[in-house]
Amino acid sequence: MEATLPMKKGNAIEIIAILSLSFILTSTYSVSGVVPTLLEAFPFYSRSSIEFLVSIPSISMIVMIALSPLLAKFFSERSTIVSGLLIAGIAGITPFFTTSFSMIFISRLITGIGFGLINTCAISMISERFTGKKRAHLLGYRTSIETLGQAILTLFAGQLLVWGWQPAFLIYSIAFPLLALYLLFVPNKEVKTQNTFTKEKLHLDQLLPILTSALFGGLLIATNTANSLRIPSYIVENNLASTLTANRVLSLFMFAGFMGGAFFGKLFTLLKKYFLTVLLFAGGLGLIFIPLSTSIYFIAIGAFLSGFTITSTVSSIFTRLPEKIPLTFLNTANAMVLIGCNLGATIAPLLLNWIGKINAGLDFPFIIFAIIFFIISAGSFWHAITYKQ
Repeated sequence: MEATLPMKKGNAIEIIAILSLSFILTSTYSVSGVVPTLLEAFPFYSRSSIEFLVSIPSISMIVMIALSPLLAKFFSERSTIVSGLLIAGIAGITPFFTTSFSMIFISRLITGIGFGLINTCAISMISERFTGKKRAHLLGYRTSIETLGQAILTLFAGQLLVWGWQPAFLIYSIAFPLLALYLLFVPNKEVKTQNTFTKEKLHLDQLLPILTSALFGGLLIATNTANSLRIPSYIVENNLASTLTANRVLSLFMFAGFMGGAFFGKLFTLLKKYFLTVLLFAGGLGLIFIPLSTSIYFIAIGAFLSGFTITSTVSSIFTRLPEKIPLTFLNTANAMVLIGCNLGATIAPLLLNWIGKINAGLDFPFIIFAIIFFIISAGSFWHAITYKQ
């Protein structure tokens, strides 16, 4: 049975406080603009070491997400979130106060631990407290907040670079007002579920949907990350537009992700069992538009379609999970799917490299991902018309 916590209809501030937790979760690469200046500041370190310094929080975040079901047995949701925000905030701004490479490396590693503590809770709080259309809408909004947070924090980090590389890390101080918002407006109430130490185990028919969701989420995020890495290069190296225009198309791609999350609830309710069929077909069309057109406008349309559909489809994964498994195992299920998503982002450059060994053309990855989207869309359509839901 599904346990839920009733919320007052007008308590919008509480909902905003819950959603705001996701604002900081995808900010790992928001400071990637410091790489050129870090290369100058640390001339004895290789480019790969500097780039690893930026990306290292994603590794510790995956570890903490994997440990989250175990931690949930010993720590309350509130203490986990408060600890996560404090750790992310304090460790995140530490590079502003030091020029020691070792200290910066350790602080970045610890920042990822903070993100990992918050990540699963940010999703589970919504899944446990809401049902039906409201849950779908809020999970869509949550994904939008992640995308919006990444875009805004990246913008602010870029502006702070005017004063050097160290001030860019001050963007992580956003964790402190987010903590205040959470403590002030989210009541300290626990969801009534089964005993945390239950000996009940996941059955195979419950585990398979979780593993499938994790793989699917990994594919979607890998496609999203590959698009982010490849779209600007494809545009500039094929002389289709300037670097500035390419960055604008990339910004449109990110904005489309925000829109995809914002409109997810309505689309999910409207399309019902045909949601995946329609969204993935549209996403495949968007991916095909990019390599098959020499017009920057069609490429921009393709980028928007793919960004919109990927984010919206990711939201559907977390919406459907509570319908497939007991609430007792929701933290475990969310953690497994989040690990899949984060691994997807991590292996995206490797996927591009492997695809490049088959065909070195910059356009080929878009075609491969489009074909995969069309195949899954067709499979989803067959499932929708074959099985009654």
